[in-house]
Amino acid sequence: MKTQFFLMLQNNIWKSILKSIIKWWKRAWFEAKLKARLDMIELGNRIESEIEWEEQNKPIYIEHPIDPVLQTGESKKLGGAMELKAPWYTDELQPPSSDGMP
Repeated sequence: MKTQFFLMLQNNIWKSILKSIIKWWKRAWFEAKLKARLDMIELGNRIESEIEWEEQNKPIYIEHPIDPVLQTGESKKLGGAMELKAPWYTDELQPPSSDGMP
C-alpha cells in the first residue's frame, strides 16, 4: 500500500513537472513568435514611411523647350532652360491660389 502511494505521488510529481515544462514552452514559443511578428510589422512600417518620405520630397525637374528668340547659334545645342523645384518649398512671390490655400 505504501509503495503504491509513493508510486502515485511520484507519478503526480512527474506529471506536474511535465505540465509546467509544457506550459513554459508554450509561453516561450508565443513570446518568440510575437516578438518576430512585431519586428516584421515595424520593419514594414519603416520601409513604407521611407518610401512615402522619398515620394513626398522628390525634387521636380522641368526642362523647357528651346526658345528660338532667346537661344541662337551654338546655345541651341544645349537645349532649353532647366528648372529644379522642391515640392516642400513655397515661393513667397507666387500669387495666392483661388481656394485660399498657400
